[in-house]
Amino acid sequence: MTKNKIGSLLTCIAITMTLLLGSCDDNMPVVKEVGVESITLSEELANGITLEVGATIDISWQVTVLPENATNRAESYYSSNPEVATVNAKGRLVANAAGTSVISIMVGGKSVEFTLTVVDKIIIPAVEIKLAISTLELMLETTYNLAPQVRVLPLEANDGLDYSSSNSSIVSVNEEGILTGVSEGTAVITVASRNDPSIKDELTVTVITFSGDYPRSQWTMTASHDLFKSTNDTEKNSLLAAFDGDLTTNFCLVRPGKGFGTAPRVDVPSGEAIYFIVDMKQSQSVNYFRIRHRNTNEVFIRWYGFDQILGSNDGENFTLIASNIVIPDAANGPQQESPNIPIPRSSYRYLKFYAESAACFYQSSFTSQGSTVQIQELYLGLNP
Repeated sequence: MTKNKIGSLLTCIAITMTLLLGSCDDNMPVVKEVGVESITLSEELANGITLEVGATIDISWQVTVLPENATNRAESYYSSNPEVATVNAKGRLVANAAGTSVISIMVGGKSVEFTLTVVDKIIIPAVEIKLAISTLELMLETTYNLAPQVRVLPLEANDGLDYSSSNSSIVSVNEEGILTGVSEGTAVITVASRNDPSIKDELTVTVITFSGDYPRSQWTMTASHDLFKSTNDTEKNSLLAAFDGDLTTNFCLVRPGKGFGTAPRVDVPSGEAIYFIVDMKQSQSVNYFRIRHRNTNEVFIRWYGFDQILGSNDGENFTLIASNIVIPDAANGPQQESPNIPIPRSSYRYLKFYAESAACFYQSSFTSQGSTVQIQELYLGLNP
């Protein structure tokens, strides 16, 4: 092929390509940029929101960008006060500390913002306070927990309660609703909403002087060791036996250094203390106790004393009331019930009777006759 022919061919190809490319450019669609026209917030965000410290929410779903076909719909989030609140690229908002912060959302050159308030606690106010009781007789120097008798609506209300007494020299009340009988007389206890004192209810309390054995029907007991049961359960051993008024039941523990029972058998190592704790369900002033022994002939199963008697109002932290207490005439079989045994006056809910030394039991050593110590009835009371 001659140079002229080759040149002509190349020229034709070039012209053809130019025509083809020009035709393609004429048919390609032109992409048009659609701008963001508006950003709106949900009504909740627009009015500002309040969160508790530590709360986390997703605000991205509460942002509306129009038109829906806007080219750039990517949202950017900013907090004016990151110490109070932070927000990540996905709109996850975290309340860090009490205070305020302005949260801004930017999309396609437009922006919107709302105010966030962070508080330690969101208050849900009470709308009704009702007491389950309207009157109460309270014995002198005893306490009563009023809190369980208070009903607050709505149930999720958390604005707190204020307790007050019309005469604290007769009845005092603390911030937890514990009433104390201070002197004889009558006082009115008011329970009110801390947020709105007009929402309240009242209780009339009369303080009376008490003398004698306290009622025992609600009392309970715990013990240091499991209770044994003999073959025929002749003892009818029970933690409630000492308070039930039934003279066929008994509260029995195995002595230190002894073992007794069949189902189950209980063994207490020598030198190990035994004790029982009486729960009177409320603080009461006590200055004596009295024991009724199981019978008039088995003096070897009687208590002869206690190393310590201790008191507590929480059941865990005990204070010494008396030590080396002797039960008079425990060795005298016909005397089934002891006299009132005086102890220093104290006011506690729980009384702990603790025994370890040989003097608390029959004879003078852990190996002497009698494997158990038994009480038919136990009384606590107050003498004027």
